[in-house]
Amino acid sequence: MENDKLKLTSSEIGTLWGEYVNGTAVDIVNRFMISIIEDESIKAIFEDAIKTFEKQKQQIVAFLENENFPVPIGFTESDLNKGAKRLFTDIFCLNYLHIMTLHGLLGHSTSLAVSVREDLRFFYDSCDNDGKRMYHQTIDLLLEKEVFKETLYFILLKTLNTFLAKISQMDFSERVEC
Repeated sequence: MENDKLKLTSSEIGTLWGEYVNGTAVDIVNRFMISIIEDESIKAIFEDAIKTFEKQKQQIVAFLENENFPVPIGFTESDLNKGAKRLFTDIFCLNYLHIMTLHGLLGHSTSLAVSVREDLRFFYDSCDNDGKRMYHQTIDLLLEKEVFKETLYFILLKTLNTFLAKISQMDFSERVEC
């Protein structure tokens, strides 16, 4: 069936609204952070993130308007306090963008999974590709700056093994009555 004959489903409308509202929230934070970031390599990734979302936002608006569906207000420049003092380091900002990229990847995949229309599926594929590109950029820069925080899995495994070794040496043969 042709896309022009398929109406957006309620799931598709919900994902478009969610992508728009979440995207505009992250975009406003990104716009604040780019105004305080001093490191040019981090600033460049934020510029890319802002441009990427602007492109995605225009596509979301087009999907909704083509269906005569209202566009959410979302977050706007009026929500941005341009005169606010610096609260975050450049590295914190980079970590924030990395984590928001992970959330975006999950959101795009979920949105794709509930989309029926081919044009919307291709849109979410494109968003996912943008997210993967941003993921590589953020993690590469975190690694380059030697500030990537690895998971605690190996530390916890070593601690667990030490704990289990101590327990295995304990004598549990005596019964304690309460």
